[in-house]
Amino acid sequence: LLAEVRAKSDWLFQKLTGAPGIADVRGRGLMIGILPERLNAAEAVKKCMEKGVLCLTAKDRLRLLPALNIGWDCLEEAAGAILEVCGG
Repeated sequence: LLAEVRAKSDWLFQKLTGAPGIADVRGRGLMIGILPERLNAAEAVKKCMEKGVLCLTAKDRLRLLPALNIGWDCLEEAAGAILEVCGG
């Protein structure tokens, strides 16, 4: 389980770090905070939820805390929605 969590975390950090509209990505494992460049966190959370991605705010960041056994397809869908919300 832990090896899979590391792989998913590494993939997600690589996908989000430096992407258009994302100023910073921090966290450990799948507990991740994303700082949007253009939107405030509350607006970004609302737009993510409209796309079916459940996330929260943590100060000025989007906060992700998915189940550790999240499927790759769900993780890819969530990353795509976050990239679209933050970059678009």
